[in-house]
Amino acid sequence: MKVDRDTIVTVNYTVTVKDGETPEDLNRPFTCRFLYGRDRILPALEKALIGHEQEDEIQITIPPEQAFGLYDPYLIKKIPISNLNHSEQLKEGEYYEEFGSNGKLIKFYLKEFHDDYVLADFNHPSAGKSLVLNGTVSEIKAASMLDIMVAMNACAEGG
Repeated sequence: MKVDRDTIVTVNYTVTVKDGETPEDLNRPFTCRFLYGRDRILPALEKALIGHEQEDEIQITIPPEQAFGLYDPYLIKKIPISNLNHSEQLKEGEYYEEFGSNGKLIKFYLKEFHDDYVLADFNHPSAGKSLVLNGTVSEIKAASMLDIMVAMNACAEGG
């Protein structure tokens, strides 16, 4: 069976940064299972998979715009040290995680450390960089009517 519209496809893959260091959160294997032609997936991946069969290997380059976006200098912010937990442990050139006032986890790169503030970069470590996806099509099967109806319902609800 080949990958085509209304097939359920499972892809095992890894992602690396092209011409750069791969951040820790990407340095692991991933699995993606989706209904081809109906579920929202990375357009470059969908295009690369059409017509492939089980056990086929694929390699695609994902431009920054389809990955973590372009590097945005407006995401570099001054943060008062008093707003940060464990400020005594902060060091320039390292990544940190803090919980914001809303309880959500915030990740940033500490560009500069000053007496009363830090210059924090909130861009993803791979922003502005192309990624390389190496994968294997591990399963392809025909979608059932229920699979298709669930996917259509998810799209109708904006999911």
